[in-house]
Amino acid sequence: MKTKKQFLKLEEDHTEIIIGLIRLIKAIPEHELFYNLNNINDFKFRRIEDIKIEGEYFDYYFSRFQAYDRNSKNCYRFISNKSVSSVTKKVQNQLFLDESNIKFLLNLHQDVDYLLTNSDMFADFSLILLPENFAFQIQEYPLSSEEELYQLIQYYE
Repeated sequence: MKTKKQFLKLEEDHTEIIIGLIRLIKAIPEHELFYNLNNINDFKFRRIEDIKIEGEYFDYYFSRFQAYDRNSKNCYRFISNKSVSSVTKKVQNQLFLDESNIKFLLNLHQDVDYLLTNSDMFADFSLILLPENFAFQIQEYPLSSEEELYQLIQYYE
């Protein structure tokens, strides 16, 4: 039997982080996007351990890419908003369930392709050059410490 991850909340923490929302202009494979990102930036993104979210019927995996900028001493992480794969745990025998084989980290923003985080407390995403004609401008999005996604990002940092 697998155990569920639980987050320990020692004190009331009402902090907020700013993440960047990245929307691609057209659907392109991850390897092509990060190849182009690595060509125009001084720092290089590489794939790291995927984020895993366990559901009742599926386990979802979200790809993560990380790069360290030596000039600003900042670590940037791209996290896919849409699950890149899912593994069936048990067969669904009911028609209308809330759980499907695709999951989004930000359900209200399903048009977002990637979430961008950084290690600095003050998010400055202007240092990342995005390939021309690949992505729209990065939109900043505040994330409260009370949200599950905030806890997930903190856990995987």
